[in-house]
Amino acid sequence: MLLRTRIGLFVALTFAVVCASLAFAAFKREELIRAQYSDELIADQSTLWRKITDQLIQRMEDKAWVVAESDAFVRAVRQRDRAAIQRLGADITAQLQDIGVVTRFDAVYPDGALAYSSRSVLFQTPIVAAGAARDAVRDDVRIRGVGNDGQRNVAVVLGIPLRDAAGVAGLGLYATDIEEAIAEMERVARSSVLIANRRGRLLAGSARELWDTLGSFVNLIDVNTLQTADTGERVYSAVVLPQRADLGSLVARFVSIKDVTLLASQQERVGQVTIVVLAVFLVVILVGLGYYLSRSFTPLSEGVRVLNALSRGDLGVQIEDAGGRDEVGRIADAVNVFRAHLIAIDRFRGSRERQRSRQERFIRREMTQLADTLDEEERAKVLEELEQLERQVHDEPGEETGAPAAPGAPEGASVDLARGSSSLAMMALAFRKMSDRVRDQNFRLREALQAKNALIALQKELDIAARVQLSLLPETMPSSDVFEVAGAMKPAKEVGGDFYDFFRLDRHRVGIVVADVSGKGVPAALFMVMARTLMRATARQVDSPGQFLAAINDFLEQNNDEQLFVTVFYGVLDERSGRFTYANGGHNPPILADGNGVRPLRTTDGVALGMFGQLDYAEASVELTPGARLILITDGVTEAFNTRSEDFGERRLLDTARALPDQRPDEDVRDIVAAVETFAGEEPQFDDITCVVLAFKDPKGDDKDDEGPPGADNETTEEVA
Repeated sequence: MLLRTRIGLFVALTFAVVCASLAFAAFKREELIRAQYSDELIADQSTLWRKITDQLIQRMEDKAWVVAESDAFVRAVRQRDRAAIQRLGADITAQLQDIGVVTRFDAVYPDGALAYSSRSVLFQTPIVAAGAARDAVRDDVRIRGVGNDGQRNVAVVLGIPLRDAAGVAGLGLYATDIEEAIAEMERVARSSVLIANRRGRLLAGSARELWDTLGSFVNLIDVNTLQTADTGERVYSAVVLPQRADLGSLVARFVSIKDVTLLASQQERVGQVTIVVLAVFLVVILVGLGYYLSRSFTPLSEGVRVLNALSRGDLGVQIEDAGGRDEVGRIADAVNVFRAHLIAIDRFRGSRERQRSRQERFIRREMTQLADTLDEEERAKVLEELEQLERQVHDEPGEETGAPAAPGAPEGASVDLARGSSSLAMMALAFRKMSDRVRDQNFRLREALQAKNALIALQKELDIAARVQLSLLPETMPSSDVFEVAGAMKPAKEVGGDFYDFFRLDRHRVGIVVADVSGKGVPAALFMVMARTLMRATARQVDSPGQFLAAINDFLEQNNDEQLFVTVFYGVLDERSGRFTYANGGHNPPILADGNGVRPLRTTDGVALGMFGQLDYAEASVELTPGARLILITDGVTEAFNTRSEDFGERRLLDTARALPDQRPDEDVRDIVAAVETFAGEEPQFDDITCVVLAFKDPKGDDKDDEGPPGADNETTEEVA
């Protein structure tokens, strides 16, 4: 199948799909508009019908006094005097009809039985159901709505309680025939209105002949819908609404019918015109496309003919009239250019040999430069082999002969070389040798790169571990008006074994931990995580610092396969009194700075945790005075060395603490760490550096329960099992 035929079929199919899509979209849009119009029309019809019935009821409400104020009629109903009821009821009916309020007046006893009716029939029944009447008499309320009697007469009803001194004697019923409401609905809506029961029997409405024609076309079961009835000659729209006599037992349908024959015929004509226009448009497009493709593809057909001739070596053919600047025209021009280039190639074949000689020299030079990228030994071997190949090529005869196998070629292989192809043979053999050596060198470089990448990956994992470890340190300090606390940890490696922690034990007590795990790096960091988790879990269960260290020590000693240990200083501050109770497990003693000077805290001589089980740890306490600062460190501070192998030491730490101004704890931590770094200078950090500063303020209120004098003299020590 020709290309233009395929293009024509594809375009025709595309247009057909587009037209079908547009038709489907228009159909769906019309459906949506019809559904929206149906909903709005149903709502409008329901609202209009309700307003009309409400107006009729309101009109009867305005004349309710006629029966409500007839004491004689009420008394006759109370006494069930039928003669008086008939006489007085006739007077009331006449009065109501004279003023044009109602078309019917009924009265019922409290049990719902009919007492009087203005309607003269053989079997009289009230216009409302007996149950509705009894409920209205019992509740002493007016009732409003649509009712019906036993003869299926439907009316808009207002029920008025008949009251006397003894209570409600009965119910007076004003009724306006439903035909009046239907007439008003037809006038306003400009449509025919009918009320029929569910079996299709007409109960009210003037368009009886119309209903005889349309009754079989309207579905009375499907309510709240807009239906279309086509009788063949006329087209009608019918709105079907549920109509229930809420004061009676009748269940009927409200049907509003309008002649839409003209609108339907107009819609049909529009649809037919649209289909004709689309069909004509599609035919015109296809005919025009066929003509255009036939004209446009003529140069392409000529180009195919010329290419076939050129493939057979016939250079005398060409496209006479390429024409056009579209793609097909440019293809025809390209065929002519291709033919011209073939002629030029034939002319310049002689000059190609000279160019080839120059290219050989250039290739040899580039290969020599490529050999320079190898190491010295490999470079010497490549240059030697290149010289051997050049000598081999120059020693060969001028005509084709059987040349020996190239160096490195499989055993028994040979290459037939002519003098004209000697440079290509040299290039192939030399490149093969050189590629082997470059491949070997690249393999060694890849191995080195893999080792470097593994080192980088390990460094990334250590960086992540460092961030995880730092995230375990408390970011927020316990809030208090009595004290402030701050801390910092600087690991010697990517991860370290130092850590500190703050946590509240209860409303008035805060626990502080500073610890140092033996060793450095990942093992110490993992042991630190285990110890920190255990301390957090134990702190709120063990009240005494000494018992706290004893419990931690027993657990670590039983779960310490790597024989690591940790030094721990743990203290509990009571905010009410300023008493700081602590226990030391082999850790550096903190520095206390208060009104009595700067000095180390008295040690409790405990050993590091995790080495021996079942140990007792003594604890001590000190009263912190307002303005006192407690400096807790690890040995990375005192054992920091400078370039002269001098350690920072406890003396320099005490001097640094004495020189601290009155400032926040975080500034104290910053100054102490800065003093250590300044002392170390260019010397690499040997151990993790941790510093925590607790600043005590004046406790508020009368919560103090320790009366001892403040200062260093109040330090006490006791043994704890």
